[in-house]
Amino acid sequence: MPTFTAPDGTPLWYDDRGQGRPLLLLQGLQFPAGYFWQRNVEALAREHRFLMLDRRAQGLSGKGLGPHSLDQAADDLAAFLAARDLSDVCLGGVAHGGMIAVRYLERHGPARLRSLILCEMTPRLVSAPGWAHPTFGHFPPEAAAGFAAGVRADRMAALGGFLLGCFAETPDAATLAEMTRETWLTPTAAVADYIDDMVRFDCRALLPAIRLPTLLVYGRRNNPVMPGEVGRWMAGALPNAMLVELERAGHSPFWDDPHAFNAAVSTFAQAH
Repeated sequence: MPTFTAPDGTPLWYDDRGQGRPLLLLQGLQFPAGYFWQRNVEALAREHRFLMLDRRAQGLSGKGLGPHSLDQAADDLAAFLAARDLSDVCLGGVAHGGMIAVRYLERHGPARLRSLILCEMTPRLVSAPGWAHPTFGHFPPEAAAGFAAGVRADRMAALGGFLLGCFAETPDAATLAEMTRETWLTPTAAVADYIDDMVRFDCRALLPAIRLPTLLVYGRRNNPVMPGEVGRWMAGALPNAMLVELERAGHSPFWDDPHAFNAAVSTFAQAH
């Protein structure tokens, strides 16, 4: 099992396969990368040097005591890219993974990157005056402030229903049970730490300064997590963006419609 050792000694699992210019995708919260990208890895590795990375405390990476944050995940990513001497990278992320990608750019700049992919990412989860695209269509600050505490108190009660809302069609009971087991590879304390940071995240002011070619991928079917037009808002905020909306996908385009997702990502990464 390949691992990269972070500067503080934490082992981080990664996978590196295929040839060509590097394409590194960061999965969403809780899931191991190998499980998350199972419907994509073979197709993407045929066309690119495809890399996956489990951030600390998630999946098969080391389970330190934390606290865990977007800043730390971005810094770990920077250390990984430097240690592997990776440059000319197309960096992408889904939801929480997209937040890490943006935070990486904010803290470390674009020197090692050629392009960016953001999938089902919102620049701000929480409702605010003048912000029309919060998570769930409405996520008031008082609810957001208590969300991580609810996870710490009863993870299944807080997040069990969220998993059901992530797919255009609900997976069968056996698959849902398997997914739930995979998410428990990430300790509850780490999940809650990351959620605390996610509800504070707001990159709206940063987006116009991102000059990298950027692919935006959003699902349009049965998507209660992102029910509005946040993808179109993102396309207007980023100066060099291309938006792909998948009509057969919900909040998990990589799973709901892997053929279309893989094609969009591969075509973009070959061109940019």
